[in-house]
Amino acid sequence: MPMQFHFQDRGPHRQDGHFGHRFDLRIVFGQRRGAQLAWFERCDRPYDPDMPQDTWVDMHLLLGARSPLFAQWLETTVDSGRVEIDFDHWAAMRQEPYAQRSLEWCVVAVDGDEDAEDDGHREWAMWRGVQQLSCDSEGRVVDQSMRTIDSLHGRSGQPPSPDQFPHY
Repeated sequence: MPMQFHFQDRGPHRQDGHFGHRFDLRIVFGQRRGAQLAWFERCDRPYDPDMPQDTWVDMHLLLGARSPLFAQWLETTVDSGRVEIDFDHWAAMRQEPYAQRSLEWCVVAVDGDEDAEDDGHREWAMWRGVQQLSCDSEGRVVDQSMRTIDSLHGRSGQPPSPDQFPHY
């Protein structure tokens, strides 16, 4: 069974002086063992002190086990066979005067090895999205948008990376 990749935007979300979006990514791997995940983000207003500004960063490598976002991914590392992994994410920033942010995602998942006669090619799926947030001079929300840029599937020896596609 080929990989499946589902995105669900739960819409704009506000809580405790923050605003943004809550969304789910569900990835169905035909074979979890040996599968790979790269969760790239690029932001003009980084929310993590180790995240450089305006640079694609692999958030799984940066945050790893300290992020609850990757908990289910890390808990299934020894599983073999088909597995569904849900990523529940809330991307938000503080609501304050003149605050603004542009945050891009590029999530790439590569299916695991299915058999010993691997030809070096594997199923992959990629999802890209961008979020725009901004407030006016009094801290009122004036832009709270999120959109999907790409959702691609393929099979190759080299899955895509964010720099192979135009940036928005």
